[in-house]
Amino acid sequence: ELVRVRLTGSVYNVDKTTSNNLFNGDRTGSRYYSVMENTLSTPAAQFTSGRLNPGFTNQLRTYQINPFVKIGGLELFGVIEKAEGKHNAEADTRSWNQYAGDVVYRFLPREQLYVGGRYNTASGNLRGVADEVSVDRQALAAGWFVTPSILVKGEYVTQEYHDFPSLDLRRGGKFNGFVIEGAIAF
Repeated sequence: ELVRVRLTGSVYNVDKTTSNNLFNGDRTGSRYYSVMENTLSTPAAQFTSGRLNPGFTNQLRTYQINPFVKIGGLELFGVIEKAEGKHNAEADTRSWNQYAGDVVYRFLPREQLYVGGRYNTASGNLRGVADEVSVDRQALAAGWFVTPSILVKGEYVTQEYHDFPSLDLRRGGKFNGFVIEGAIAF
């Protein structure tokens, strides 16, 4: 197939619950563990390191749209998400928005090499904070599928935190650097 086009969407709604972990499960995290933690933190105590969790534990409604286009080796993928909800201790709902775009080019006969870029931004209100905060990330990456189930990849990433409260560790935070990673799929 030279051209593939796909548009998917999802809706998730929970009206009342004692605990909701859509944004808090162990598959929601970032690959940048302990980058924005204080020097006394430990991996065991900071298992949520790198995650931005809106804290919607009682009520949550989220909508997501994912457009995808592939033309030859070029892939374009997007994320458009709006989430609304509240914590058990809140009377009013808050909202968060996330937008992301990936551009990937795969090459060689079985597309075992790729280069790509990604932009991702998330913004909304944290619990107990009046002003909206946001996190922006840009990444450039390259990868090699050594076999169909073994991937070696490298990435350069920049990430910035905007408008966090003065006592929040992430206020004015930013980082950039290289990540080299291997993955084996079973």
